[in-house]
Amino acid sequence: MTTVNTNEFSAKTIPKETQLLMGNRAVVQGLLEAKVGLTTAYPGTPSTEIQMQLYKLHKKGQLYFEFSVNEKVALEIAAAAALSGVRSAVIMKHVGLNVASDPLMALAYFGVVGGMVLVVVDDPGCLSSQNEQDSRFWGKFSHLPILEPSTSQEVTDTIVKAFELSERYNSIFIVRLTNFTSLNTSVVEKFPVEEKLDRKGDFFKDVRYMIPARYIYHKEVHGKLKAIQNDPEFIRFNELKYPDSRSNKLIITQGSIFPMVDYSRNFVKLDVPILKINAIHPLSTEQLCGIIKNYKYVYFVEELETYLEDQISAIIAKNNLNVKIIGKEMLRIPQENKITPDVLLEPFELIKADPEDENTFKYEEIPQLPFEPVMNRKELLIPRTLPRLCDGCSHRGAFYAIKRATNVSTHILPSDIGCYALGQVSPVEVGDFWLCMGASIGTAMGFSLTNNKPVVAIIGDGTFFHAGIPPLINAVLYNHNITVAILNNRLTAMTGGQPAPSSDSKIAPGQNQIDIEALVKGLGVKWVKSVKVEDVRENTKLFKEAVDFEGPAVMIFNGDCIVQLYKHDFDLGESPYVDQEQCNHCGTCFIDFDCPSIVKFNGDILIKEETCSACNICVHVCPQEAIIPRKK
Repeated sequence: MTTVNTNEFSAKTIPKETQLLMGNRAVVQGLLEAKVGLTTAYPGTPSTEIQMQLYKLHKKGQLYFEFSVNEKVALEIAAAAALSGVRSAVIMKHVGLNVASDPLMALAYFGVVGGMVLVVVDDPGCLSSQNEQDSRFWGKFSHLPILEPSTSQEVTDTIVKAFELSERYNSIFIVRLTNFTSLNTSVVEKFPVEEKLDRKGDFFKDVRYMIPARYIYHKEVHGKLKAIQNDPEFIRFNELKYPDSRSNKLIITQGSIFPMVDYSRNFVKLDVPILKINAIHPLSTEQLCGIIKNYKYVYFVEELETYLEDQISAIIAKNNLNVKIIGKEMLRIPQENKITPDVLLEPFELIKADPEDENTFKYEEIPQLPFEPVMNRKELLIPRTLPRLCDGCSHRGAFYAIKRATNVSTHILPSDIGCYALGQVSPVEVGDFWLCMGASIGTAMGFSLTNNKPVVAIIGDGTFFHAGIPPLINAVLYNHNITVAILNNRLTAMTGGQPAPSSDSKIAPGQNQIDIEALVKGLGVKWVKSVKVEDVRENTKLFKEAVDFEGPAVMIFNGDCIVQLYKHDFDLGESPYVDQEQCNHCGTCFIDFDCPSIVKFNGDILIKEETCSACNICVHVCPQEAIIPRKK
């Protein structure tokens, strides 16, 4: 369900002064309207599309944008710009905010000069993330205001207003989206933007940036929040919908899921007003009490944690409001996964019912089902398929060498965040564990200290630069006996192919390329090899050496991301073919190596030329040498 059904629109029905924008595009529109001079980010879905649009504008010379090495660095760059009086923005996904939290917490104390907005996009349902943490809690923790828009138009308006408020209060403002808001499409007013945005600033030296007694500024921050919580320009983002309803019931919900709450209300024909909270933190006690006091029953409908329920319930109790609170648990709204209209059907039927009837909220506890498919795969109309590495993915060659050089049943193989996490999926089965960016190397040290087994950490180039260098230094410092496989495809592939420090000038024009091998040697690693991923036989021998080496050993597997080769029109050459007389149907190429383009058909092993990328790794994999490359 979306705010706007795009099928209902055409060039004739959309007014010329409006446009259809996804929430992510609306963020960019807001940044342009706010005349932001500098933007930074680290790739992370569901926020990546915002970043890619800014990257395109950067290449056109309209504004400055960069993919920083991680979210902490991205925030620090944007903060320095704001301290110099230049409007800046930093964009990241929810788990990226964990990485950026160190400078964020300190910046809250002495504030900024130019407006600064942090856009964070949460991922309820873990559609592309390792958790579904709720970023609303960062407001209270960091003492920073949070706004949460509902529609694309609200996204744009919120971004623009957030910069104004940021400069008024010299405070960073956080704008929180979710995957629903960011991918949802609705109408946004067109607004003229400047062709080139200036980033010239002037940093004014102030002793407050250095003074150790920052508890003074802690008090200032509390004062700012008290002023913000009753600022009409801030709390106007909260809105009471259907105020003319005569119901004594009130639904309170958050901005990001309001479209679904509103849809469900109308679907079940529920004549109850909705208080939409977009100004998440700080909450206005005066505004809330002024509205809630007019109702007898308050129902909380929100996604993920009971943030509003807990905060507003405390306000109700503190101000002795005579209302009955019905929360998520009583309404049987889960605290996990995305909120969709079908999830809200039963809760809204409960809202329609008599809250004083003792049977309304009674129900038997539903027993937990075992973690297994609820129906036989054969019964499904559309068979479920597991995610898989792309045809021609260079990681496949690295995994094949690692698997042949190790015993996956006895070795421990912590993996990391990236496309190579798919190596854990059968039949490749290389990778036992993944936690967060860079954790493969950190956890590898812990595993090696507590298990009498060889440990191999698997990490990509982008993740290595993001968070893998400090743990590798630690491995050298204490001579931890681990092997590190760095899978270098020269970009940040999983989120769509953004430049990484390892990218060359073809992928990232104007960006300097960092040599991973030189960097690793510079850290003091004694055993370092950099290899081409297609040389699987030689790589298998070398990786066995790496595993047998006492102390940290690093092997860098170099191979281009096939998607980027297609995108940049590289000449891939012709597909190899199978010599049917030489082939003994052992299955190494399409089972162990798991190449999707190699199939068994009518008793023969064939290579599908329409999907084959001509990576030719299979040529080196085949034990019978039955796969023959074509001459270029």
